Amino acid sequence: RIYQLSELRVVTVKIGAHAFKAWVMDTPGKRQEGMMFLPSDKFAADEGMLFAFPEPQPLSYWMQNTPAPLDIAYVSKDRKLLNVQPGKPYDESPLPSTGDAQYVLEVKQGTLKRLGIRPGATVSFPDDVVGQ
Repeated sequence: RIYQLSELRVVTVKIGAHAFKAWVMDTPGKRQEGMMFLPSDKFAADEGMLFAFPEPQPLSYWMQNTPAPLDIAYVSKDRKLLNVQPGKPYDESPLPSTGDAQYVLEVKQGTLKRLGIRPGATVSFPDDVVGQ
């Protein structure tokens, strides 16, 4: 990995009563690498990555070089959960947002469903998390 987890900024992302420790991916290089090459035994169910983009836009992720099954949660500019896509390890099929997203939260697959987190939920994190 180019970006080691120990070197990344960590913030708390809250969705309802649930909190996640998230590594911030706020530059093009960080967003491109994301969870690639990171096996699921290297992060906990309450850990993940928060991707921040400069502007809201239709987004689509894929799972190239990603060994861990993930929930890919698209979040709007006003920090509402748009949709969650299940990402299968190494699958290069597109997993699109259902609208303009400015943020993406990736956590272990099934976590959001297990916690009862659904589209429309409010997502909160520090205001200084901005995409470059």
